[in-house]
Amino acid sequence: MQTLPRRPALALLYGAVLVAAGIALSVGGGAFDAVVEIGRTLFGLTGLTASLLAARGPGLPPRARQAWRAVAVSFAVLAVTPVIALFTTTPVLDDISHIAFVGALVIALHLFPLAPASRRERWKTGLDAAVVLVGGFMLLWFLAIGPYVDRHGWTSQAILLPVADLALLFSVSRALLRRAEGPSRTLAAGALVLFAGDVVYGTTAQLSPWQFLVWLTADALLVAAAVEPAARRPLVSARYLPYAAVAVAHGLMLAAAIRQGDLFPWGGLALGGATISAIVLTRQSIVQRESDERAVTDGLTGLANRARFRETSHRALARGERTGRLSAVLVIDLNGFKEVNDTLGHKSGDLVLVEFAKALRASVPPWGLACRLGGDEFAVVLPDLDFPEQAYDVAGALASALAPVIVDGRLTPLAASIGIAVSAPGELTHDVIVHRADLAMYRAKRLGPQTRWAVWQESFEQDGRAAA
Repeated sequence: MQTLPRRPALALLYGAVLVAAGIALSVGGGAFDAVVEIGRTLFGLTGLTASLLAARGPGLPPRARQAWRAVAVSFAVLAVTPVIALFTTTPVLDDISHIAFVGALVIALHLFPLAPASRRERWKTGLDAAVVLVGGFMLLWFLAIGPYVDRHGWTSQAILLPVADLALLFSVSRALLRRAEGPSRTLAAGALVLFAGDVVYGTTAQLSPWQFLVWLTADALLVAAAVEPAARRPLVSARYLPYAAVAVAHGLMLAAAIRQGDLFPWGGLALGGATISAIVLTRQSIVQRESDERAVTDGLTGLANRARFRETSHRALARGERTGRLSAVLVIDLNGFKEVNDTLGHKSGDLVLVEFAKALRASVPPWGLACRLGGDEFAVVLPDLDFPEQAYDVAGALASALAPVIVDGRLTPLAASIGIAVSAPGELTHDVIVHRADLAMYRAKRLGPQTRWAVWQESFEQDGRAAA
């Protein structure tokens, strides 16, 4: 059993460290540095313990376990480095520890299992991550590498540290774009804040309170990701990362022209290039959104398809576990649809499906999702329920909405069998709740050809095994 504090307690620890750092800053002397280093050590120890516990989580694939162990290595470095820093002022040691910390995170991000993808999709996400990498390089060059080289020349610090940061940026972009099964939004945010912190360090030329604030924030986010690994979810807006990188690149070119006072010709060219890129990227975003919508929509009825049904059900159950609310799934099968196909033909059968989809869509509340799973099988996902009766009301509304329709000049009845399964917070998985709704649907079908609905009961499991 995990005994670590959950995220609210971690937030209190983060706030306490910031308050203590603020007091130490007002006191002056070396108090501020000591408080910050102690805070980073606490985060390192907490993250080390949490990531080791995450690596032992049930049902994890071997690569995910290795990934969390790599995260544990990065936290171990974080825990040890501040202690050493209190007793030494050797800058080389800081650089080595930073590279080790970032390197372990890079290894972890490459170990987390990725969502299945075709060769073309892998190339696409790789190129998108490369665009983010180039944008990050331009940001580092403009704010950190260039100013540092102007002052100190080309040193190992000017090469190794940026390379480590860029490797981290590429790795987190790749993991988010490929929907890795381990890194959460929190872990990704922590890595990105860490990258931003190194950019800040490049602009200040020396460690400042703001730099320490950024590092502490990155540490807290990384620890939060390890403390509650069950809350892992991919970053929804990850696909916009390449667009943001292009915007950063053009913004830097325009800023450089303004800084040099050389608006002709470079200022106008940079502004024009940024405008063209914005137009092209906006168009590409619209095309991508249309493509994504087609990928999760049933072409005949316009309802969500099986892929979106599964994704939405998973998300609803996970959110219900966090919020303490119920989730429900309805599995629906048309009655007599085979006879319609056999007597009137498949074209008429498609018209029946379209008419039923209209009735289903009108019966499902805005916060629910109506789906067509295939053939004459439909489903509904109902998240964030306060009472099971809300799911029953949807079934009743559908039963009331179904009426005969005219297909090819013939009056054709619409009737369906509806099975309902409800999950308490954290009780069921997607496969289990769909299985229960399926059993309830078959029980409703045995009640007759009219529209009927049934709610899953334990006895249905025995009936299902007897039928098998």
